[in-house]
Amino acid sequence: MTTLVALRAPKWHVYAACRNADREHDWTDAEPGSKAAEDCKETCRLCPVRLTCAITALTTDESHGVWGGMDRVDREALRHADAQIAA
Repeated sequence: MTTLVALRAPKWHVYAACRNADREHDWTDAEPGSKAAEDCKETCRLCPVRLTCAITALTTDESHGVWGGMDRVDREALRHADAQIAA
């Protein structure tokens, strides 16, 4: 079972799975749907700070890379769904 850790930035970064991941892929430039993005998402899958990372990306309106297991397209879809619910 994965344990999620919710911490305030910037300390949560030290617990991120990507911190020690293979640097073959550039997390900030991984294009949605690419093999690089899918590999990054796989690393995120078991990350203990995945939720904190995703919330950070959503609240700072991050538009590049994979954060918390979501690429730009995933984050846009979530924002759109949230806007639809709020309307």
